[in-house]
Amino acid sequence: MVCEECVVIRDRLRVAEKRIEELERKLEAYENAHTPSSRRRFPPKIENSSKKRAGQKEGHIGVTRGKREPTIELEVVEDRCFYCDAKLGEPFKKVSRIIEEIPEPKPVEVIKYNINHYRCKRCGKITVSRAKIPTESRFGANTLAHVTLLKFEDRLPLKKVCNTISRQFNLDLSAGTVFDITRRVSDKLLPEYEKIRLALRRSQVVYADETGIRVNGLNYHLWVFTNKDATLFAIRNSRGKNVIEEVLGEKFNGIITSDGWTSYSTYTNRIQRCWAHLLREAKFLAEKYDSANPLYNGLKTLFEKAKCAKPPDKDKLIFEMMQWVQCSSAYKELRKFTTKILNGIEHWFTFVQYPFVEPTNNRAERALRELIVQRKIIGTLRNQKGSTIMERINSCIITWKQNRLSSFYEIKNRLC
Repeated sequence: MVCEECVVIRDRLRVAEKRIEELERKLEAYENAHTPSSRRRFPPKIENSSKKRAGQKEGHIGVTRGKREPTIELEVVEDRCFYCDAKLGEPFKKVSRIIEEIPEPKPVEVIKYNINHYRCKRCGKITVSRAKIPTESRFGANTLAHVTLLKFEDRLPLKKVCNTISRQFNLDLSAGTVFDITRRVSDKLLPEYEKIRLALRRSQVVYADETGIRVNGLNYHLWVFTNKDATLFAIRNSRGKNVIEEVLGEKFNGIITSDGWTSYSTYTNRIQRCWAHLLREAKFLAEKYDSANPLYNGLKTLFEKAKCAKPPDKDKLIFEMMQWVQCSSAYKELRKFTTKILNGIEHWFTFVQYPFVEPTNNRAERALRELIVQRKIIGTLRNQKGSTIMERINSCIITWKQNRLSSFYEIKNRLC
């Protein structure tokens, strides 16, 4: 016979266990294998931090800034002695110093263009002189390009852009004018944005990822599609495969490298799952449960084997991964993770079959970082117009950088 006190204690323990499970599920939203350090509510304590030496790593080869040839040569002379005011003669020694200096702020140039119209005596049609100036603005191409790059490349808020332009060129702009300038530039860059989309549709491999962003107080998704030559951003209120179809078309013949989000697998079967996500999650579980250590070490060994110059056949690698998964699925705490591996088992070793495919999705995550920083600065986009401007201009700027082109001159050339 069980006493009443034991029954009460047992019931309380059951309630406490359920509460602990509920709190652990909530904590997983903030503390999981893929949570960035900036969002962790309880960052891990770093022990023995003295082992990691500050500064450059061993073997790092420094780069010294080269000296530039002088464009102006000035003679620094004195007529009188500083101490007794006697007249000085010829100098007995000359020491040269090279100083790199920027010009002082200059006022903006206000140019009046007299555009002549001509009537042809032969056909009677009118010819208008072509001026290399924007068609829809009282500001020149240099101004439009400079303001746009201050906003998106230098990440300045609208009011800071106004302050910078006023200080450097004595040109007064309002925050609304700066926003409208970026809108005009965005409209002109639409053909370039579509050109990037077409290039991605024709590529052999695309690295894709998505993250959250706020638009008018609502939760939207910031998508990125990139490879070594082009990057395209899309801000949509959907995380489904319809966005992938919009960017890459309904029939994409290349390979998509991504994380385990189901929208990619419902769109195409030509997928490379990200090994960085897999190993990161396996390491997280190994630090939490001793039962995950063999699986983590086994996956690391398998990944190194697949990356070698002459990897085993893809089917053999899949079979070996299946063995590790089956051994680990007996543990309750690992069952969710092993199920995730099994759901995409045929997509882990696509890079073995196609050497031009990278085994991780790091390229897409690196491309997202720039806009994530901008997201932290602005907090939220006000409307759909702002999201269109942001995705279009950033896509062009980053693609130009990938191809080592000047963002300033590329924007300027498309405005005139």
